[in-house]
Amino acid sequence: MSPVPVAAAQYLRMSSEHQRYSLHNQAQGIAAYAAANGYQLVRSYYDPGRSGLTLRKRIGLQALLSDALQPDRQFEAVLVFDVTRWGRFQDLDQSAHYEFVCRQAGVAVIYCAEAFANDGSASAALVKELKRLMAAEYSRELSRKVAAAKRLQAQLGFRMGGPLIFGVDRVLLDVRGRPRATLQRGVHKAQADERVILTHGPQAEVKTVRRIFRRFVVDAHTPSEIARELNSEGVAFIGRRLWSRDAVVRLLRHELMIGVYTYNRTSHRLQGRLVERPPAEWVRVKVFDPIVPLREFRRAQARLGAVRRRQSPHQMLLSLKSLLQAQGRLSAALIDAARETPCVNSYFRYFGSLRGAYAAIGYSAAVGGRRGEPYRER
Repeated sequence: MSPVPVAAAQYLRMSSEHQRYSLHNQAQGIAAYAAANGYQLVRSYYDPGRSGLTLRKRIGLQALLSDALQPDRQFEAVLVFDVTRWGRFQDLDQSAHYEFVCRQAGVAVIYCAEAFANDGSASAALVKELKRLMAAEYSRELSRKVAAAKRLQAQLGFRMGGPLIFGVDRVLLDVRGRPRATLQRGVHKAQADERVILTHGPQAEVKTVRRIFRRFVVDAHTPSEIARELNSEGVAFIGRRLWSRDAVVRLLRHELMIGVYTYNRTSHRLQGRLVERPPAEWVRVKVFDPIVPLREFRRAQARLGAVRRRQSPHQMLLSLKSLLQAQGRLSAALIDAARETPCVNSYFRYFGSLRGAYAAIGYSAAVGGRRGEPYRER
């Protein structure tokens, strides 16, 4: 009489790595292991196109862990291709914790392509920890190499991503560096060996940019007045959105208006927190002729109060407290207008929202609008 096969789930994850880790190849390897070792696959959990650095956005692994804790689950084991598919967590205890959650619930985690048996022995634990360390170090080393390659590409004048800028177009180059097409908004390059450069945008947008600088520098209009004027005339912002004070200020501050592309102001490596890089590490390269004269751009910076001094999160909160004491209240408009505080977007970047920054200093107030929506002055 043949033994009853053990009901098992399979977990498959693929980011953008080598074809060896395609979902198809993983599934084939797991199926062969299951057939040879007495397992019957009854459930599948997938995380296609997901990094293994964190649990965030890995819907498949989250569902697996949730189901493993249910008393009426359908499986008694989880089959994973290898340790790296479970994750490349930078904190090795995090990877071990998720496996422990399964094991404590009575669900074994089996790594099908590994040479060691995950049987709880001391030797297995040691090898597994080394595998986790190697997986984490692989991600760290890859991150360093990718960052260095991107800095080099930026120094050559190639665009390395980032938000679209009004008045500026992206031009796709082929592998020989020849222009192929202007990328429409919402369209991205399809091949890794293609490059993108920046150039002047449509003539109508370029005229609008110059008009904004003239209104601000020569006519002394405020960014809010300029935004209202553009909206009243039906001049569309990026994506047919309305202009806001924040959009006008960002345009006035952006160095691409004088043809200078700046890269590596911030970094967000290994799914960690956003880190502001010191100016010495920035890449600044001229990529096209100025849209507005340098003298006019500098006058705009002077009128905006110059580029604000970069602050640590602690200093940002101290500046916010100082502004609250001076004004008796806080709003997006007050923060952007004050010289001693960073702009509103900086508070979004570090605290997730204005409400989060307010809570950090013990201030409670109604905050209108979501991130990405125009800020409305009160």
